[in-house]
Amino acid sequence: MVSVVAVAQRAGVSPATVSRVLGGRVPVTPETRARVLEAIDQLGYRPNEVARTLRAGRGRSVALVIGDVEQGINAALAKNVQRELERQGLDLLLFDLGHREDRLRHILERAPSLGLRGLLLSSPHVMDMQALAPAIQAATERGIDILSVSQDLSEHGIPSIVHDDAGGGTAAVTHLVNQLRTPVAFVGRIATSAVGRARFEGYRDALLAHGQPVDPSLVWDISEGFRADAGYRAASDALDRGLRFRSILAASDELALGCMAAATDRGLSIPGDIAFVGFGGLGIGAFARPAMSTVVLDVEAVARTVRAFFEAGPGRAGPVRRHLIPTKLVQRQSA
Repeated sequence: MVSVVAVAQRAGVSPATVSRVLGGRVPVTPETRARVLEAIDQLGYRPNEVARTLRAGRGRSVALVIGDVEQGINAALAKNVQRELERQGLDLLLFDLGHREDRLRHILERAPSLGLRGLLLSSPHVMDMQALAPAIQAATERGIDILSVSQDLSEHGIPSIVHDDAGGGTAAVTHLVNQLRTPVAFVGRIATSAVGRARFEGYRDALLAHGQPVDPSLVWDISEGFRADAGYRAASDALDRGLRFRSILAASDELALGCMAAATDRGLSIPGDIAFVGFGGLGIGAFARPAMSTVVLDVEAVARTVRAFFEAGPGRAGPVRRHLIPTKLVQRQSA
């Protein structure tokens, strides 16, 4: 790898002069600048971007830290965030936590050495914010903007762009109640997921608002598995135990697809015997048969809000804020 020292020797100048030419902030004579640029071209020198951003004190990369990269909604989020950041001249780095909080702490601790401009946290999991606080504070003191794009962390001093998950759950259950699809069951991660908990709270509030009881036997808190397989097991167990319900609100489209498969495998009709509503708005839901009703999450709106956050630049004034993105219930054949 060609070094600054090699460029300086070829141009007959000091390494400091080469750095001044590369930085462009300290003037050098046109003749010296021309010699340095010619040496760079001859040697094929490429500056170390991380080192340059560390010296400048402001990076060009934003890290998107995802709880589980395999979950369908995260692919759409990454695609849209990358597009919006590119419009501002910023790059996107992707990190997968794999449902592990220790990985998040490790990334926060490494953030300054990576020369990051910011870090977007997209993890639904309930986290030990007290334990993470020192690493978060150290990163922010080094000028790294930290933003949550999944759960509301504004009470911990982290600006948050979040979907109205509770409102989406309420809209879905209200629709099911109005369609006389009661009792309504709920499946999702509640104890360990802040996002899943918000969707459950919307489910609970809607039932109570319509005079419906919240039956604990119809609330299935997923403790193992994260996608369709977990939904299949939860619905299969409920059906095998003879539980009575007319509809299911699932906290993700993937869980809903698993539940629908369990019902179909037992010869039940959808929506005749059981109606289903998912959460997320994954494109594959429209091609299930019957097509799946779902609460759509607007990841494009999240990405645009992320870009606006970084466009504001450093030193933004005002209190920590929560930006709420509306959800939308899309009715299809399953409900």
